[in-house]
Amino acid sequence: MSDTRTRGVKPHRRAWRLVAWNALFLMAGLALIGVVGEMYFRLRAPFLEVDASFAWSPTIGRIFTPNTEARWTNRLDFWTESRTNSLGFLDREPIGLERAAASCHVAMIGDSYVEARHVPIADKFHVRLEELAAEELRHLDITTSAFGIMDTGQVNQLAYYDEFARTLRPALLVLVFVDNDFMNNAPILDGLQRGMDPDRLIEVSATRGADGTITLRPPHPPSAESRLATMASTSPPWYTHVTDRLSDVSPLARWLELKTKAWFPADTDPELIAWVELLSRRSPRYAALFDGWRPTTRGHIQTPFLYARDLPLVYEDALDFTAFALDQFRERADRDGAALVILTSNYMGTRGDLGFDRLTALAEARGIPVIDYHDYVLRQGAEPWRDTRWEHDNHWNISGHRWAAEALLEYLKENQEICTRRKSPTSPPPLPSWRMDYESITSSEPAARSIFDIYLGENTVAYLKSPCSAADVQARFFLHVVPENVADLPTHRQQYGFDNLDFRYERGAALAFGGMCIAKRPLPDYPVARIRTGQFTANDGEIWQAEFPVGAVEGGQGR
Repeated sequence: MSDTRTRGVKPHRRAWRLVAWNALFLMAGLALIGVVGEMYFRLRAPFLEVDASFAWSPTIGRIFTPNTEARWTNRLDFWTESRTNSLGFLDREPIGLERAAASCHVAMIGDSYVEARHVPIADKFHVRLEELAAEELRHLDITTSAFGIMDTGQVNQLAYYDEFARTLRPALLVLVFVDNDFMNNAPILDGLQRGMDPDRLIEVSATRGADGTITLRPPHPPSAESRLATMASTSPPWYTHVTDRLSDVSPLARWLELKTKAWFPADTDPELIAWVELLSRRSPRYAALFDGWRPTTRGHIQTPFLYARDLPLVYEDALDFTAFALDQFRERADRDGAALVILTSNYMGTRGDLGFDRLTALAEARGIPVIDYHDYVLRQGAEPWRDTRWEHDNHWNISGHRWAAEALLEYLKENQEICTRRKSPTSPPPLPSWRMDYESITSSEPAARSIFDIYLGENTVAYLKSPCSAADVQARFFLHVVPENVADLPTHRQQYGFDNLDFRYERGAALAFGGMCIAKRPLPDYPVARIRTGQFTANDGEIWQAEFPVGAVEGGQGR
């Protein structure tokens, strides 16, 4: 006997109704799974948002804003809260110069593996090395420091040594080399991977001249014009904005995104292809280097160094830039009496792997020993490709950092003469540029004192605060210059009786290195009678102010 609810209903309608109910149950089940999955990820997460600030220095490039709190997470594996030090690195406060000189100081320089935002500072390999050495090599009195910023190679990192590490007189300088460093050292490949104009990179970089020689190039100020996406008028597909936003706010969406990329990796990148075409049209040299190269995706630009026996010309060119960087570090280490060693990452492989062999060939030609991290982990009975990294991130986990520390300790045990018979430097270490700025500014008495001390220099007015944090420079500065003769002002300013030279403490200004904030502003070229300056915000109004006569000063110079 048929059900009274379906009596008189045609069979095809009953079928459609059954499909509709099944679809509804399926959608409800998926929604429930999604809710449960989102709750699971959120309940296990101490926080979900990344919170860190970067600044830019005209001598170094991109760096962390000094003395600020930083939160990092991939929303799945790690949640770290650290404080940047006064030099702008995720490390402890720098060791004192006298203490560093008296100890066997080991300075680590590298990219995100040294930056190591993925673990607490106490678990980073250089801190662990110091702890292990205090137990097993106490007689050597080993101290450590670390200078690392993500997405950099040895060419970019030369500035970290010149500006910071050199003043600590390290007995041992450790370069941490990872698989993408070949790419980051070469401005063309580095620019393509980051979507930046290779001639306008925001870090210290290198360039090849018409005669073939390679020289260093200072950082280029960040700007929209330096982005290849702006120059080539390219944009990612519309749906990427949706997926990116979802992965930013939802841990479950982030997990699904990572799994999807692992299961269905992209094999082409339309943006990358468009940028290669743009650079080929712009420069015959770029066109010649790209000849025969078929780019795939930005995430795989570095892979030919590791797996391709015959490299395209642009990759052979990139190896020259890595050789140049190693030459530069070799010269600096010899000049300053430091031993130099390279520590590889787990992704470089071991002897017999193409990437590792390419690096060791360059290093051995320059007398630079290489510590094989991959081999060390294997000797501990672990799997370098799995046990050293996070499940959803390729960087070292806490175990990976511990093994890096142990590998370095093993090297120091076998080479104790690095500490006991240090080479004498051929010249004393110079002051870093930020310290020279400080000493130059403070060679005279300040013209006024307030929250900032105000100094008059040659054609400039300088602001100095020590100690200083990022919060001290968030408010806008006002700088009102009163001339001796109002007629010297621009016509539109004469009615006010002063020049308005207000400014913000932006990336082009000196940064808060060594716990100091320094900013310099040029003065007009007419005779100045008085200056009134300070800081203000739209909400709070004037925070502080200082007013003083300039006296016998014309554009900052004595008359």
